[in-house]
Amino acid sequence: MMEDDWEDKYNKDQANRRLHFARFCWKHMNELTPKGRITWEKRFEQMEGISLQDYAKERMKERNQKEKKLSHNK
Repeated sequence: MMEDDWEDKYNKDQANRRLHFARFCWKHMNELTPKGRITWEKRFEQMEGISLQDYAKERMKERNQKEKKLSHNK
């Protein structure tokens, strides 16, 4: 049971980290990273394995589904 709790917390922490990193990269997407080789948009894709645009689309879809679910529960 403890392992499941730890795993859930880890997964939530990773999802939260990814969200905050995506927000930062979105805000600075066309700027170069400190080493000056790539943009923050490309760095997100390198680190997360998904393009910033695709991640944003995924999040919007999840958000819309949550909102629909909440409106049906009223």
